[in-house]
Amino acid sequence: QACLLLSHLLHFPALAMAMVPEAECKECFDLFDRDGDGKIGADELGDCLRSLGLLLTQKEVGDLRKEVVGDKVGWDQFKGLASKKPRQPEKTAQALNQAFQVFDKGGTGTVDMAELQHIVTSMGEKITAQEFADICKAASLPSVGRVEYKQVVDKVTKP
Repeated sequence: QACLLLSHLLHFPALAMAMVPEAECKECFDLFDRDGDGKIGADELGDCLRSLGLLLTQKEVGDLRKEVVGDKVGWDQFKGLASKKPRQPEKTAQALNQAFQVFDKGGTGTVDMAELQHIVTSMGEKITAQEFADICKAASLPSVGRVEYKQVVDKVTKP
C-alpha cells in the first residue's frame, strides 16, 4: 500500500488545495477513461480519486460506489463524488511520511532518488522513468542522490 500511495501522490503533486480544481479533476478522469467514452469503470473510482490526492478508506470508497448505478461513472457524477471529500494536506503529508518510512530501513530520514524511482516505476500503480524525471524537474527535486523525504513531502503537499 505504501508503493501505491507514493505513486499516486507523485502522479499529482499539487495536493495543497482543499478542493480539487476542476481542470485537474478532468485531467485525472481522462487518464482513467482509457477508451475515451467519457466514463470510467466503477471499480476504478477509488484509484482515480486517490490519484487526486484524496485520502479515502476502503469503506469510504465503498460508500461512494453505492451511489453509482451500473459499472461506469460519467464525468458529471465523478465530479460530484470528488467534491464530497476535500483534500486533507496534513493527513496526506502524514501518510506520505509513513510510506517513506517503510522504505527508510536505516531511519535516516532520507531516500535515495534511484531507489524511489525504482519503487514508483515497478510497484503499485507504476509511472515511467520519464514521468519520474518530469515530476522531479517540476518539483525542483534532484533525480539522483539522497534527499530528505521531508523535502519531497513538502514539495507535493504545500502550494
